[in-house]
Amino acid sequence: MSNEEVEMFYEQGMSYLGQGESKKAIEFFDKALKIDEMYLPAWNDKGVAYMELKKYEQALDCFQRVGYLDPGISMPLYNKGYVLLMLERYEDAVETFRIFLEAYPFRDDFYRYALFLKAQGHYNLKQYDDAKELLEKAIKKDKTFKEARELIIKILKETNETP
Repeated sequence: MSNEEVEMFYEQGMSYLGQGESKKAIEFFDKALKIDEMYLPAWNDKGVAYMELKKYEQALDCFQRVGYLDPGISMPLYNKGYVLLMLERYEDAVETFRIFLEAYPFRDDFYRYALFLKAQGHYNLKQYDDAKELLEKAIKKDKTFKEARELIIKILKETNETP
């Protein structure tokens, strides 16, 4: 079996994922991984498919696999942080987003949203000052960041500060 076959199965999986057919996508990612178990895009996107199915433990396994195989790739780290939030493992999520934010070279929407997600972790841990600081950074990057504004207002109300 060749790299071309791996990529063909991967592309088919991505097509199914794009159509919202996550189970079918996983089948094709598995076919690609059966040929090349080190093919990182298939592991990452298999994790995304599991996220869409709300199978967070399986998704986490996929993202962790990518991290073991190549710790330098940042998007699976972002995805792992998100899954940890869904699993209510807030301390792990905060730490994962800390690592992501330090390593991620761009100051784009993923960075901004990672600030927000890390703030959500702090909020759930009742670490309101840390959450506010991150939310203020996210809002500074995007003044119209609705979710960040809503969470900061929620924190201000819970800490009896005026919004």
